[in-house]
Amino acid sequence: MNFHSARQAWHDAFDTATQQSDYAAMLGGQTVRSRGPKHYIDEIRNENGKITARLAGQTVYATETRVGKGSSGRTIDACEKGLVQHAIAKLRETDELAYCWGMAAYAPPGNRYKERAFLLSYMMKRFYSWGEPHDPLKVGQLALFCIQSFALRDVTGRRIDLSQARQLLRCSKKQWDRDWRRVWARLERLLNSLPVRALEPLGRVPPLSKKHPHEG
Repeated sequence: MNFHSARQAWHDAFDTATQQSDYAAMLGGQTVRSRGPKHYIDEIRNENGKITARLAGQTVYATETRVGKGSSGRTIDACEKGLVQHAIAKLRETDELAYCWGMAAYAPPGNRYKERAFLLSYMMKRFYSWGEPHDPLKVGQLALFCIQSFALRDVTGRRIDLSQARQLLRCSKKQWDRDWRRVWARLERLLNSLPVRALEPLGRVPPLSKKHPHEG
């Protein structure tokens, strides 16, 4: 299984009756914003109990592209789901960080929150070890944005306009270049190895779709 199909297989293994999915839409390319109140599903606290980062619950719902059963984007069946889920379960036992990346980047949106919170906690713990003077709450917001943008690039190849990060921090380009660019680069490096580590076990799963001999 190549990495593109492994990403799709990871998604479909945790979805219900899914055919082909629009990753760009799932990760924010096409969205419908909820008018409901914002809520938080996880909070990162320092050793004094002060909140340093929050992970918001789902307030953006992505539109996924569906195709008819029997087409090239056919629904993954129960046996195939089991094979993929077994490989992912084994990964969780041996490399929890890579597992959390896979769930955060490839699983359907509703399944991602706990694992994104784990990644955010990991990144914030590394940030504290750097001894940087920046506001941890702002770094937490930047780290969450980094997870989302890195996932979008991993799945679709699309680059994120870093002006969005500057808007998040309410800083000018000059302030970004002086104070934040190095922090952003270090946050990205924390994620660099995770896609390969997450997808490698799925490469050992037998191919999930084989054309019937009479199909073109």
